[in-house]
Amino acid sequence: MKILQIIPQLSSGGGERFTVDLCNELAERGHKVVLCVLYDLKDEKNSFYLPQVSKKVRVVSLNKKVGFDLGLFRKVNRLVKSEKPDVIHTHLRSLTYSFFVNRFHVKGVHTVHNDAAVESGDKISTFVRKYLFKGGYSQPVTISEVSRRSFVDFYKMDAPMIFNGRNIPADLQVSNKVKAECNSYRKNGKTRLIVHLAHLDNVKRQLLHARVAKRLQNEGYNLGVLFIGSQRDSGYVEQVKAEMPECCHLLGQRTNPLEYLKESGAFALSSLYEGLPISLIEALGVGAIPICTPVGGIVDLVKDGENGFLSSDLEEESFYQAEKRFLEMRDEELEQMRKKAFESYAPFSMTECAAKYEEIYKKVVNK
Repeated sequence: MKILQIIPQLSSGGGERFTVDLCNELAERGHKVVLCVLYDLKDEKNSFYLPQVSKKVRVVSLNKKVGFDLGLFRKVNRLVKSEKPDVIHTHLRSLTYSFFVNRFHVKGVHTVHNDAAVESGDKISTFVRKYLFKGGYSQPVTISEVSRRSFVDFYKMDAPMIFNGRNIPADLQVSNKVKAECNSYRKNGKTRLIVHLAHLDNVKRQLLHARVAKRLQNEGYNLGVLFIGSQRDSGYVEQVKAEMPECCHLLGQRTNPLEYLKESGAFALSSLYEGLPISLIEALGVGAIPICTPVGGIVDLVKDGENGFLSSDLEEESFYQAEKRFLEMRDEELEQMRKKAFESYAPFSMTECAAKYEEIYKKVVNK
């Protein structure tokens, strides 16, 4: 099968990480895969994951202009006519620009990577989604039970659900460089490091986490918080810096976040909303204990007190209590929880995820 995957960019985000992994896995399974990136890949901020795309996947860049680009409809249409794919799989905001090819040429699949109402975007994007989904031109796929329910509520129709996937190397090793860096953030051998893996913005709420860390540090808890992720909003970054106690550290982007997760043994997300975070799957895959807010697909993966910690709601006090429980747990209890976290990863491999998308593709093609 020839599959055209379309995504706006390859910046450091969960949807982008997922798309690259899916392309690679489908190519390994014998499919011809073309990855179309709408924005210019010569711009570093658009190409973070480009080095991790398999050589078996052909990459095409359409050099989209900033903002709404009317000419991009023609470019996408021309690409589809040239490539003649069996199916088109769109991600994030790329669906709008596939409107005419989904409507008149090739049927598509679209992964809803977030809460349906949030992901729908502006009025034009919402119209396009409703038209393509309800008209049967693009098959929507949700990524968690919460995601599916949000889709039903917003679009008044159902959609199949496929959990996101991520293949974690079983023999993953932490480099001496990462070990040394993490040790530099520890006060002593008892310090518990927590990796907050997400780009810095209001939705991910690193500001809230910084305030919680300050409170815990002031109360005598021995912790370190590593904020790993892109820093696109300089104003927000400055706010986070202003609240950060000495136990918090801004690391920026890292191409090897799995090593930091494995070395630290703990992972945090304090988000206002989520789809099904790839970073959470990565954490479970290396046995890092999650400490998260109960949003999106997180609640499908994390069982409070069993394989991680969930705050009772989205308030700062609740997240403080969740992180405090992690810090107060005995080492032997945490070791058992890490084992349970790792055991939770099994259903979320990309191998299993890609196999389920293959079935969706076949149904779309044979419709």
